[in-house]
Amino acid sequence: MPLENIYKRLGYRSSATILSKAQQKETEKIINDALPFIELRGCALIEPVQKKNEIISIGNISIASRLLSSLLKESNEILLCAATAGEKIIKEIRECGKSDLTRAVIFDAAASELVDACFEWITNYYNRQLQRAGRRLTDKRISCGYADFAIENQKKIYDLLKLDKIGIEITGQFMLMPEKSATAVLGIIDI
Repeated sequence: MPLENIYKRLGYRSSATILSKAQQKETEKIINDALPFIELRGCALIEPVQKKNEIISIGNISIASRLLSSLLKESNEILLCAATAGEKIIKEIRECGKSDLTRAVIFDAAASELVDACFEWITNYYNRQLQRAGRRLTDKRISCGYADFAIENQKKIYDLLKLDKIGIEITGQFMLMPEKSATAVLGIIDI
């Protein structure tokens, strides 16, 4: 459980926030109460890439992005990955929001940070596998919607990863559902 990150997401700053032992105990109880509602799932796929100027081709799809091109400048392969906290936590956050906003906010922070921890687990797993071949993932990962890596590319990644198989849907505006679902891409480089 990434407690430190959850506290940071909630706005806690060790130099400025005063939290009594009782408040800390209650906060951590609520965080633990969130766990049964979180159903982490993730998936990943390594694909070769072709690069021409700022156009990246992955299989039969093309993505125009300076940001993605920069991330992949030393890469001939890409790791596409996704993670979700599942639908149960989203329903519980909404339900808590009707009567206990504090609980809803803490559940939301826990779900977000656990999805991020899922990405960390995926990247650590692939880095261990790649290390055997003298390769590793880029230090940075990016997601659709950052800079010129347009949100419309979310559908392309969604299709490549077959995210419906892990319970993720995509809207007409390229948003992933349930909330607390995300995709990311990393390059693969030689060590």
